[in-house]
Amino acid sequence: MRRENSVRSSAEWRAWTWPSLLTTARIRQKVPLLALPDGFWLYRAALASRAQGNDMTVEIIQANALALPLPDASVDLIVTSPPYFGLRSYQDGGKHYEGQLGDEPTPAEFVDALIAATREMMRVVKPTGSIWLNLGDKYATAGTRQGNGDGIGDYDSDRTQSARHYMPKPAGIPTKSLIGVPWRYALRCIDDLGLILRAEVIWSKPNGLPESVTDRVRRSHETWFHFTLQPRYFSGVDEIREPHADLTLHAATRRARTDSRLADHGQTSTANPLGKLPGSVWTIPTQPLIVPDELGIDHFAAFPMEWPRRIISGWCPDGGTVLDPFGGTGTTALVAHALDRHGISVDLSSDYCRLARWRTTDPAQIAKAAEQPKPQPIPDGQMELKL
Repeated sequence: MRRENSVRSSAEWRAWTWPSLLTTARIRQKVPLLALPDGFWLYRAALASRAQGNDMTVEIIQANALALPLPDASVDLIVTSPPYFGLRSYQDGGKHYEGQLGDEPTPAEFVDALIAATREMMRVVKPTGSIWLNLGDKYATAGTRQGNGDGIGDYDSDRTQSARHYMPKPAGIPTKSLIGVPWRYALRCIDDLGLILRAEVIWSKPNGLPESVTDRVRRSHETWFHFTLQPRYFSGVDEIREPHADLTLHAATRRARTDSRLADHGQTSTANPLGKLPGSVWTIPTQPLIVPDELGIDHFAAFPMEWPRRIISGWCPDGGTVLDPFGGTGTTALVAHALDRHGISVDLSSDYCRLARWRTTDPAQIAKAAEQPKPQPIPDGQMELKL
């Protein structure tokens, strides 16, 4: 299945000498495009993508997740990690911008805003589609900085380590108590939106940062929720099955006897030959992202590519459309493109849209998403192409 490509030009794109080749990164937004230091990199990346038969596109859209500029029922899968409540002040050009999720004064108002965003996701996702959403929790503290210690930890969505956010302790929640944001949100999705909660998956982070607390366990996980609109929906979970565990001699003998009895009654083996279903705890390390200095933005605790890779492989049809309405640095769209899907990254911040443009057109990032070796730069003056 292939999607017809089109290029949405702007004055910047028309200035290039090869606009017809820039189909792997279709840009639709109101902010100026990034002036790449070496345009030939993008040229070569586009050629390589077309040579490999990947005609999928990437869209970077500056817009509000509460009013997505997308048609109804146009998306096969949503994979997203919204900003967390009261954790950081996200900034454009060094200034806090209004309207960002997570800036609400209370947890209840944050969940209200997140429910409104989820209702908009339900509008654009197809009836057979899925919504995968990641949320972290935090502790109620007495008006102190929210971060490590009794904060949320070292990872925050697909976004920069921006200024820490100072907020008063939420009313009605005892000091030092977890607020329970993921649970509050999930129950509202079931009760108020009628979504089907198919799974809760625990993200176990083996490389999380240490905490300074001494009277509780270190928090080393976050929560993913898998929602669907209806009981029957697209699933290609066979694509992400895991190898069966090595069996002891006793266990192997017992399984062989069971399979033999099943065969006698015309039934199949208890062990799927493609492997076992993934469990509900996924151990995936956080993944740093080194941003070029010329972008002028701080370091990142990046959204690991492995999360969208597994989810897209398992719940989006080939050639389908994947949306991240809180796109951040564009990880979901980048991985979607690498997996031969159409990726859409939406973010309210012009800085993040600029970062996503860089990331979805950078050959090294594209190769990493495709789990391929990093391409070697072409020396100046050696522009000959072998197609």
